[in-house]
Amino acid sequence: MAEESSGANPFGPLATQWIDSWRAMAGAAAGVSENWSSSMLPFIMKRAAESGFGVGPGNDLAEAIERMAKGPRLADVLDFDRKLANMTAAWGELQNKLAAYQLVASKPWMRTAQQYKMKMPQSGDSPSWREQLGAWNDLANEELIANQRSEEFLVAQKQLLQAATEFRARQSEISDAIAAVLGMPTQRDFDDLTRQITELRREVRALERRIAGGEA
Repeated sequence: MAEESSGANPFGPLATQWIDSWRAMAGAAAGVSENWSSSMLPFIMKRAAESGFGVGPGNDLAEAIERMAKGPRLADVLDFDRKLANMTAAWGELQNKLAAYQLVASKPWMRTAQQYKMKMPQSGDSPSWREQLGAWNDLANEELIANQRSEEFLVAQKQLLQAATEFRARQSEISDAIAAVLGMPTQRDFDDLTRQITELRREVRALERRIAGGEA
């Protein structure tokens, strides 16, 4: 019973149905691929032989076969499905850590309100709004500083940063997978290009300084 509970799908019945549908598609894909090869492959090879099976531009049949061979396969789709599930799990973990962090971060304000109510005079001359605001700011600053130095706050902040980093990594996996299918540059490509341009600018400035120093 413990093994069944630990192996349960954390994404609910909807995700379970979604994954089962992909598995059914994967099982049917083998038979579909075999039937297609048996029925269409002789026809395609015959047409290819008649047209010379050229691989250059202008041969529609060869280009169609090349696109079909290089296109996304079902294994890639299943891999993308797994990455999407990982991102969903990371998003849920991020929301949990954010709620825990907000709970810890709200405690100083509640303590400030309680202390302010206790310290303000209940009768007699009431202080001006400037004095009230100053007293509130002093109490709030003390409570916020004490809370940010507490172990509870540091642990909640650390866990939130870790969850945010994990979710960002899962997002990068999704974007990289989509970019690979569409043949588009990824964020890493842009980062690498930016780094190279920055290094080139530094080298150009250093070269300009050396040239200016030699002319002087």
